[in-house]
Amino acid sequence: MKMVDTNIVIDLLERDEKWFGWSLDALARAGQEGPVSASVIVVGELALQIEGLADIHALLDGYGVAIAPLNDAAAYAAGMARRAYRLAGGSREKLLADFLIGGHAQSAGATLLTRDPRRYRSYFPSLALITPESHP
Repeated sequence: MKMVDTNIVIDLLERDEKWFGWSLDALARAGQEGPVSASVIVVGELALQIEGLADIHALLDGYGVAIAPLNDAAAYAAGMARRAYRLAGGSREKLLADFLIGGHAQSAGATLLTRDPRRYRSYFPSLALITPESHP
């Protein structure tokens, strides 16, 4: 199973000049290999740019992306990763969203499609990633 990070969906939504092509191709390849989903956390982050929940559903559905509910194992994995981040000196200002997305993908045994692998590599080292560097 594949899961998609918010930055990929935003690339598609905004038709980002630099990343639209890569994100669209990577998402299409992922969809050919099996189901693709987004964490409910992605829905929350998309609400900053898309006002209606029905519009978010339509956008994700249009790209073949299902919405996956968050469970306690995912939340716990996120909390432990954020704890490690804070113990390593990370700021309190960093939102929990990236940790929840990483914890969700890890607990689901999914591969995460993202353009920003830094934090995922650091705090979810066993999480498989699809990134522009690993899948040009």
